[in-house]
Amino acid sequence: MALWRIIREAAVRFPDRIAVSVGEQHITYTQLDDLVERVAAGLRFQGLGESDRVITFLGNTIEHLGLLLGCFRAGLVAVPLAPWSIPAQIRHAVRSSGARGIVAPTATLRAVFEGHEELRPEVMVTVGDLNPPPPVLPWEIIEAGPGQSPTEPDPRLDHLAMIVYTSGTTNRPKAVIHTQNRMARRALAFADDTGLTSEDVAFVAAGICRPMILLGQIMPMCRAGGRCVMIESPKPGLFWSAYKSRPPKTYVMTGTGTTDALFANPAARDADHSALRLWIAGGDIVPKGLHGRFRETTGRDLVEMSGMTETGFFAINPLSGPVRPGSCGRLMRGVEIRLLGPDGHEAPAGEAGEIAIRSNDLMFGYWNDTAETFRVLREGWLHTGDLARIDDDGFLWHLGRAQNIINRGGRRISPTIIEQALSHHPAITRAVVVPAPDTASGQVPFAFMTLRAGHDRPDEAGLKAWLADQLDTCSMPEGFAYIDEWPLTYHGKLDRARLTWIAANGGEPF
Repeated sequence: MALWRIIREAAVRFPDRIAVSVGEQHITYTQLDDLVERVAAGLRFQGLGESDRVITFLGNTIEHLGLLLGCFRAGLVAVPLAPWSIPAQIRHAVRSSGARGIVAPTATLRAVFEGHEELRPEVMVTVGDLNPPPPVLPWEIIEAGPGQSPTEPDPRLDHLAMIVYTSGTTNRPKAVIHTQNRMARRALAFADDTGLTSEDVAFVAAGICRPMILLGQIMPMCRAGGRCVMIESPKPGLFWSAYKSRPPKTYVMTGTGTTDALFANPAARDADHSALRLWIAGGDIVPKGLHGRFRETTGRDLVEMSGMTETGFFAINPLSGPVRPGSCGRLMRGVEIRLLGPDGHEAPAGEAGEIAIRSNDLMFGYWNDTAETFRVLREGWLHTGDLARIDDDGFLWHLGRAQNIINRGGRRISPTIIEQALSHHPAITRAVVVPAPDTASGQVPFAFMTLRAGHDRPDEAGLKAWLADQLDTCSMPEGFAYIDEWPLTYHGKLDRARLTWIAANGGEPF
């Protein structure tokens, strides 16, 4: 099924139900389907053809959702960028994707293309400006849907749908290609596996430019006929104010770092969580302390999930019954996994290895990067670069990225083992371990920690004494620092690169 058909079917089944709300703006499923059809016609009327790339640089708005879905309906390829991207990043996306269209605020278009006129796509559209400078078109022309509706893409074929730039926290950003049918299968399976219904209200705080949100909240809710309430960002003040407003929210999905920041805010305790049915966190390992704070605040378990831009979701904790804090959960439907040792063969049962994943819904490849595609995708298996182990009950335990492993004089040390040991200290709510340079050993572990409220800071000697019977000598951190606020990337993930820089410069957080 093409991704846009989920909206068409919802319009038939739930014509007058509210599909999306943004503040006081509401749109029903019938209206959303009509918007998608008009936007598709408007984009094609401007001369954009099948598989042409269109960069979108907007936030969580109904216009942006209509634009993404309109691209899918028209057979175009959406290239959504995070609304905090800087001009240099947008110019890189224009160059590397070969975009023929861009939709962004007028000020952004000016900042991106002044002095770089040769990069201007043929079709430039702005939102919120009825009289933009030529040749920029106002959004209202696209939204009016001039011309005829485009011919529906051949349903027997899969079609390119999105190019998504990875966050680049571990390497340079890559342009990941997704197709319509693969994305639709992910969204439909997720809707079924989570048991979403037309009575659910999804609270959408992270950007719809991310597949995690588009395929984990927006499209599954459309499949179920529920309602999405969108806000512009998950900043704690805005988030909790909107969360408390009507209608009551039943389903939330946020990154681990964002979830941690939200539940460190006192407003979390003042909110009414009685309607909440499901809150999923992913992107990083969820610390034990966050699991405890979440349950104490909401009365429910925080559901941990794992996925990648390249793979989609591949593991999730049970939605009913006890979760296993720190575990990614069990494999999702249709996913196969291998854990590979350094020699490329499967690691012995119970031992750690690099995660390789196979499913029908992996990425198609990296845009204009055949060599990297060939390196990562081999014989149908996607090699993730993540390390994990699987316990006897089939639960996956993430051990970090292979490139985050600390090489101490030839000994390979997993930061996760040290982090888990520190997080059990009664005064520590969270620990993150990164490599610090060392003249003798090359690298040594350095630990950052947050202090539990009401506790005194344990000193280095006390921490080492606590760890002595849990870690071997080689794994013992050589430095410790307390941190009040974890640095996050724009995608709400822990910024390990920033912490590594801090560790290399003496360990003072600010």
